[in-house]
Amino acid sequence: MTMPLSDGAVAPSLLHRLADVIVLRARPLWHGIDPVSLSRFADWTWSLAEAQPDQHTQPIMLYWSTFPSVLVDDFKVFTLAVLDCPYPPTLSRITGLDQASVATVLLWFKRLRVFATWLQHRGVARLRDVTDHDLDRYLDHVRAMQASTNTRRQLLNAVRAIWAYAPQMPPEHRMSVTEPWQGRSPGELAEDIKTGRGNKTPRIEAATMTALLDWALRIVEDIGPDVRDAWREFRQLYTGDHLSHRRYDGLPQTERIKLFLQAAREQGKELPGDPMRPGIIDFKYLACLIGLPALSSSLSGASRSLAEAAGLPVAEDFFIGRITGRLDGRPWRERPLMVSELPALVWVVTAACFVTVSYLSGMRPGEVANLRRGCRADDVESGELLLLGHRGKGYDRNAAETQRPPARPWAVVSPVHQAIALLESLHETDLLFPTRLPGSSGRKSRAGARTWDTKKTNTELKRLQDWVNSTFTSVSGTAAIPPDPVKHLHASRFRRTLAYFIVRRPRGLIAAALQYGHLKTKVTLNYAANDDDSWLDDVAVERLEMVLEQSEDDWTRLEEEHEHVSGPAAAEYRRRTAGAAAFLGRTVRAQASVSRLLAQADTDIHHGEAMTCVHRAETAACRKEKLLLGLPADDGPDESLCRSTCVNLAYTDRDIAEHRARLPVLMTEACDPMTPRPRRDRAAAQADQILAVIEQHETSRPGAAHTKGGQAA
Repeated sequence: MTMPLSDGAVAPSLLHRLADVIVLRARPLWHGIDPVSLSRFADWTWSLAEAQPDQHTQPIMLYWSTFPSVLVDDFKVFTLAVLDCPYPPTLSRITGLDQASVATVLLWFKRLRVFATWLQHRGVARLRDVTDHDLDRYLDHVRAMQASTNTRRQLLNAVRAIWAYAPQMPPEHRMSVTEPWQGRSPGELAEDIKTGRGNKTPRIEAATMTALLDWALRIVEDIGPDVRDAWREFRQLYTGDHLSHRRYDGLPQTERIKLFLQAAREQGKELPGDPMRPGIIDFKYLACLIGLPALSSSLSGASRSLAEAAGLPVAEDFFIGRITGRLDGRPWRERPLMVSELPALVWVVTAACFVTVSYLSGMRPGEVANLRRGCRADDVESGELLLLGHRGKGYDRNAAETQRPPARPWAVVSPVHQAIALLESLHETDLLFPTRLPGSSGRKSRAGARTWDTKKTNTELKRLQDWVNSTFTSVSGTAAIPPDPVKHLHASRFRRTLAYFIVRRPRGLIAAALQYGHLKTKVTLNYAANDDDSWLDDVAVERLEMVLEQSEDDWTRLEEEHEHVSGPAAAEYRRRTAGAAAFLGRTVRAQASVSRLLAQADTDIHHGEAMTCVHRAETAACRKEKLLLGLPADDGPDESLCRSTCVNLAYTDRDIAEHRARLPVLMTEACDPMTPRPRRDRAAAQADQILAVIEQHETSRPGAAHTKGGQAA
């Protein structure tokens, strides 16, 4: 750590000595950074990009020309102290903070620009001249702003940071006030009463998310391999590395074109055409086909004349690759891919991989964007599939940490590994989600890093949705991926949406027959085991909302609509539902209160497929089955191991309606002579079981006469 700037320094000599000081001298930097390229104190632009821990964020640049010139030196000294020195304990309740992150430095820089401009207008030219009276006037100025309470709090907190770092700054450049606003917190001053870590990120509508994931998986499994093969073939042709070029080795250009034209005539092939000019040969791609790299060679006039005089048909584009993928039993398109559409399709496939990896892992968008080649792994003890990456949140993260091999594991399901494998075969870049692919235009970002930022991620998600909707139209004419009614698709909404689906549809099937219950175990246990339980807060909130809605609905059906309930757990169902009705609601201000409130309000009633589980662990048949199999017993029920003899079962009128709908199907199958005997026997047994459940339900109904087969006798 560098020495504090306040050690025996006076303003003129200090500024002179600091002129050539590297502003990131006390920060871990990216590997391979040239010290000559780093920003100095005297520069009017400071680059902090070399110390950023993430590659998916925009490079952080501080432009001092945006500050009043008379105050620039004071704020530069403050910012250098922030970059050099430990984080003051007076600014945070978190202990053990090493330094303010470069993102925090940028936030303070932006907020202090407002303070500096206000000081200039009041005629204050130095921080040491700021008084308590000035700070009171600035507080009035901030409160009068048309800004959010969060922004006002940040504006005041940035000023408090100047005071907190004062011991690390020379007297000539620090504020001389005892403590801003008599120690009152910026949140109190800005009237920001928000507490806790509530997540206000809106979830994606269920219909939109289900369709988006469904099509993402279809693209990864069925469409992506065709796009990948065509892209790789095109790159080989474009650079002159394709196997078909060997026949042209050592031949002059005219001999190559003659040999190609003869083979094309014999095989009935078309010449590549220019999509912008129908009937015109695209000579650039024709050169690729005869082994002349498009980047360094072009066809001569004689070769062009030979091609034009050959009389061969000219395609509307340059078609490449083969269509092998199938959707619903049919090829996903009739004609091969066109080179003109390949770049867009590559990004569609990349976006589909991003959706698959991000949504089915529960990772943050930045954590996904920073995944590198070789991140797939297997847990040798549990057999779980893993992704190895770097954490995307934490006050103690720095650029040096992301230079080390990734060690943070995320437990995932097989489609995630499949998407990663597709990306690794799609291009040769180290980062799986680059901003550009080999051969495309674009510039490299700092230190050669190339990865998606938030803006590009959201753009590619929109491109994915638009491509699917324009390419695959349903018979009814509705969009394959319907628009979300709240806002555009944002990757930051995936984790909140995943929490909703895991809570609301734990036994439902998502695309590719993945069970949310299976995913729930992997994702929730993974986060709990790695001290990153913020996502579990979302799960708890979603669980609480679902429990309250379900309890109200159950009580309304039972008490007002007189829904009948039968089965061994019917009495317990009524008791718990009646008890839930006494809950009148409570305002939750802190995330920590959710778990306590959930424990009080949860009836532990689970509505499944044609059955209701009034769960009690001690008597649950599914739990006993798991223990017999040597499997870990979860706190909740497992419908896949449900037994009809379980004493936790109850049947509502809703469950019986499902049974009645299923009964004719089973009876038809049991009587169908074309159905194999084992299936007929199983269908008959299931039909008998359902008939018994229906009959018991109806005979137990108050005032009901004896019924048989669910029909009145």
